[in-house]
Amino acid sequence: MNIPYTSFYVRTAMYIGGALAAFVLAGAMSLGLIAAWELQGYIETRHSTLAEEAAQVLAAGGEERLISWMSNEASIPENVSVYILNDDSEDILGRKIPEYYVDFIRESVIGSPGQEHDNYQPVRLAPMIIAPDGKIYAVLIIPKGISLWGSNATIIGLLIVAALVIASVAWLIARTITRPISELQLAVRELASGDIDTRVPAVIAERKDELGNLAADFNIMADRLQQLIAGRENLFQEMSHELRSPLARLQASIALAAERPNMDIRDQIEREIARMNHVIGEMLRYSSLGAKVSNKRQLMRVNRRLAGIVENEEVEAVNNGCRIELDSESGLAVIGDPELLVSGFENIIRNAIRFAPPETAVEIVARRQSSISDEADKIIVTISDRGPGVATEGLEKIFEPYFRMANGSDSKHKDSTGLGLAIVKRVFSHHGGTVSAKQRSGGGLTITVVLPAAVLD
Repeated sequence: MNIPYTSFYVRTAMYIGGALAAFVLAGAMSLGLIAAWELQGYIETRHSTLAEEAAQVLAAGGEERLISWMSNEASIPENVSVYILNDDSEDILGRKIPEYYVDFIRESVIGSPGQEHDNYQPVRLAPMIIAPDGKIYAVLIIPKGISLWGSNATIIGLLIVAALVIASVAWLIARTITRPISELQLAVRELASGDIDTRVPAVIAERKDELGNLAADFNIMADRLQQLIAGRENLFQEMSHELRSPLARLQASIALAAERPNMDIRDQIEREIARMNHVIGEMLRYSSLGAKVSNKRQLMRVNRRLAGIVENEEVEAVNNGCRIELDSESGLAVIGDPELLVSGFENIIRNAIRFAPPETAVEIVARRQSSISDEADKIIVTISDRGPGVATEGLEKIFEPYFRMANGSDSKHKDSTGLGLAIVKRVFSHHGGTVSAKQRSGGGLTITVVLPAAVLD
């Protein structure tokens, strides 16, 4: 089974591995220091002349003199015990040897019976001294407070080292894992409570692991929510502004009709009502395109649809004193909702006709752009006019709801809801495409639509 080795996984593994390595290293160092401290007297005694002196005393006066010398005259450090053991592994002073040393002494200090007659003698861990009568004694030096399994100081030292390592790792985990999670949890709660300015601190969002990615995604989500809420508020404000004028005119017409019953103002009232209905319909359409809805997935021949749009808009172009010129390749196909895509192209072309000066042409060019990479080919459609154009700072803003150009062409917008190009942007975004505007050389505006080409077998 393949385990995904993510950066968070690697970081956690490094913490645990580092903790184990630190424990081993610190434990070894502490054991060395404690052992050096506790075994100092033992080492000094082993390297002293104590065993040689005991041999001289034994040779001069026998076992009784050795017992007297060990009891009253021998110079023995306080932190070691010195035993003179006979063949039976018993101390000549009658002291009881710690139980956990008995087997060790029998096997490694005194040896098994009969071994002294062999022609092989194993290494002994204690010096041997021989009495005049041939009896063999072993001089056993044992550090006090230390058994074969260590000492209390060693155990305490290891526990202290373990506690320090565990505390350090716990602090690291709390700092790198628990704290970011707490920050994320707090940010989520504040955002849920309505504070749309809430963000996860940058120090967490900039981390190069899964928690950092999650924090960065949260901040992106919060920014998007803030933009959506601000956009909805602006949309409602602009809509109220758009509806205020026809409502005021309706009120004036109704008041005039009350004062002059014989005046026929029904046409004006119907126009204002139709305009209000159009504004509301455009807003609902714009809002519905903002939601993630499933569009139709049908094959659409872009060149044929553009030809149909040009044929339908010829009348409006003639009334405006301009003409429409279409230059399209054949076989241009995309996958999407034909009704939405056609409405998007219609909106752009109608805007171009509205702003085109008399005796000029609205030029439509549609081409297929082959991709040199693994990406799908693109269908590129440009709609150009010779109108007043848009200032550089407004080229992106014209696709925002209710954007107004300050170039003297506002009179052209008297019948516009201010949502046309905003709807266009959402239509093509829903189909994986883009729409952009640029100033046209020689004056005017060019709007470019890019859509992924359909892959046909």
